[in-house]
Amino acid sequence: MEIVKDFYTGFEGEPEIIFYFENSEEQKYQIKTWIGYFDSIMRAIQPKENGWRGLSYYYHTDTGWFEETPWRIPDLGDALNDLQSVHKTELDQETLAVYRSIYELLHQAQSVDKEVWVEYD
Repeated sequence: MEIVKDFYTGFEGEPEIIFYFENSEEQKYQIKTWIGYFDSIMRAIQPKENGWRGLSYYYHTDTGWFEETPWRIPDLGDALNDLQSVHKTELDQETLAVYRSIYELLHQAQSVDKEVWVEYD
């Protein structure tokens, strides 16, 4: 069974980013989103005292999924902490829905000790 949340339809031809993890051979959880939504989420994060952390580090340094796809998120705890610092008031309703879905997927994967992968197309 594949569980897919699609925030990409209507943006065909534009860059797409996909977050996913597999809970078992039969279960795959996936979020497909237009890169513009993800860009807005990343811009709503401010760097910590010692710089970027989590997903925002890879985003702002053009590493990770920009270099190879699929790419495994190396530390889900860092990624979740990073996303918790998003200034949600800066997000419109659709982007907020994408943000919540990504956060939920990462949290769910962490709770069952699974790896999350990112594809960039």
